[in-house]
Amino acid sequence: MTRLLHYAATVSLEGTFVFWCLIAWPAFHRAQAAQAFQAQLHRRLLALAWTSLLVALVTGGAWLLVIASNMSGMPLAAVLPGGVVGIVLTQTRFGEDWVLRAALVVVLAICLAVQARSRKHAAGWVGLLAAAAFIASLAWAGHGAATEDVPFDAIHLPADILHLLAAGAWLGALLPLVILLAQARRDSDPQAVAVACATTQRFSVLGLSSVGTLLLTGLVNTWFLSGSVPALLGTLYGQLLLLKIALFATMIAVASVNQRQLLPCLTDVATAAPLRLRAVRQLSRNASIEASFGVFVLAIVGIIGILPPGLHTEPRWPLPFRFDLSEIPAPAHAVFDVAAIAFALCLAATVLIAQRRHYRAIGVSIALLVLFGIVSWIALRPGIVRAYPTSFYASSQPYAAPSIARGAPLYAEHCAACHGAEGRGDGPLAGELPIRPADLTEPHLFAHKIGEIYWWVSYGRDSGVMPGFADKLTPDQRWDLINFVLARTAGVLANHAGSQISTTTALPLPDFAFERNGVQNTLSQVLKTGPVLVVLFAKRAPLARLEQLARLQPRLAAAGLHVVAVGLGPSTHNAPPIVEASQDVRVALALFRSPTDGGETELMLDRGANVRARWTASGASGLADAGTLLSYTALVASIPVAAANHAGHAH
Repeated sequence: MTRLLHYAATVSLEGTFVFWCLIAWPAFHRAQAAQAFQAQLHRRLLALAWTSLLVALVTGGAWLLVIASNMSGMPLAAVLPGGVVGIVLTQTRFGEDWVLRAALVVVLAICLAVQARSRKHAAGWVGLLAAAAFIASLAWAGHGAATEDVPFDAIHLPADILHLLAAGAWLGALLPLVILLAQARRDSDPQAVAVACATTQRFSVLGLSSVGTLLLTGLVNTWFLSGSVPALLGTLYGQLLLLKIALFATMIAVASVNQRQLLPCLTDVATAAPLRLRAVRQLSRNASIEASFGVFVLAIVGIIGILPPGLHTEPRWPLPFRFDLSEIPAPAHAVFDVAAIAFALCLAATVLIAQRRHYRAIGVSIALLVLFGIVSWIALRPGIVRAYPTSFYASSQPYAAPSIARGAPLYAEHCAACHGAEGRGDGPLAGELPIRPADLTEPHLFAHKIGEIYWWVSYGRDSGVMPGFADKLTPDQRWDLINFVLARTAGVLANHAGSQISTTTALPLPDFAFERNGVQNTLSQVLKTGPVLVVLFAKRAPLARLEQLARLQPRLAAAGLHVVAVGLGPSTHNAPPIVEASQDVRVALALFRSPTDGGETELMLDRGANVRARWTASGASGLADAGTLLSYTALVASIPVAAANHAGHAH
């Protein structure tokens, strides 16, 4: 409630000054209205501005206390005596923002005091700048200021500021417009109607520019905070954002009625006076409706401001199906693309024809819409696949050696009886089941979304043949189990990988920590600077090969390739490029070695930790020479890396 009142007061404050400077004063000058009308409106707007400033001051102080309490963990009553507020004001970005806002409150109070005594336009313009800065400073208390990536911050934060300014100009000026129209309706004289006409015309221009800004900046904010359909449909943040968009669209529809029907009637000098007065009444009513919807929009803004953004929340998919365009055959995909484009063009043509009221052509355009819609649907049908509430979940446990090590005994305890110790679907109980357990070493495992695998592990599948383990394993344990299964499948498939670079098959190697020369590091950190050659060897270290790689290290490093050698058994050798790793790491990486590799396996990884080439000491072509490693490094470095899944940051 505090946030809602503060947002509403801040919006009202900016809107009042906008209405004064950009709408009311020019309208009165144009209409040459009576001084009594102008003075009465001025008193009401002044009262509105003072009320908004007082509410903003009180709720801003309450908000500061709540933030101080949350940061310190102290109750509200102890925040002030404990000196926490002073610490927040001087040592946090939120506090620095609030100090600036307090200074702006003083400036606004001075401007209103001057306005009350002399009605100087200069004070109004200074107040407008201060009110704009006051509402823009809210961006540093929202999600836009929390973007950590510098390039994104340069886009998201300015978009947030412009969004606030446009919202304040449009929503905040609605209430002053209602006050003016109500006053003009009561006076009912030609001068009042003339003022209403001039005011509405100027407000229409302001509304159009504000709506355009809100649409553009809203798209930017939606992209950064809920930039996916699952985040919009499957999170509370996204659902409230959709509700906000629906309310915004309703406000635009009401404004469109004003723009297309009432404003022309009001501005046409040939229109009879009673009709113009009736238009003023309808405009007043519609503006009140817009303002009411604006209050609901502000309420939603207050709520979503304290929620984690959609991209940082697990989206619980609400539909029993999802679209997977990769399931559509290539010919049908081409048909769908053409039909979808034609459908969009026909839709635009239908809207244009309807606006121009060419009723004969509407039937043709609607028929084409139906035709292309049916064709698009038929082509899209193969891409409609079953979905689960967790289809778009991301793992809460990183795909890394510790998780895989924790998952191995869980698999042995709960899954091996049916799927077999090696995961090939040949466990001791497999013969007693009506449906053979899935072979968990086949490539199809990576064709499923990890969230769907999580659903199957949690709640079972195949009509109850596979049981669910939600009552036996915690969510983190289920993710550990899945990570182990994925790592083992990747290891089995990697053993069939060749010595040629594969740009399509991506078999992920788990992340792991290691130590070299007393310095801790991880595979993921090394991969940020380029591809990595991982050397896995058994008990006896391949000294000749390791010495060769050590000599090549300067050339390989210059090309961007890093070498990490890990012994999977007890070894006394620790010369470069050998690193020290824990037992969990050795167990996880052992999944990527074959007993017939001649004692050594080398894996070239792209920057996404995917295996792109594999060499073994016993392979037909042997291990890669220097020229091959250097040429492959450039090729692997050019392979694009999939963007990280932003879901799963809040658990």
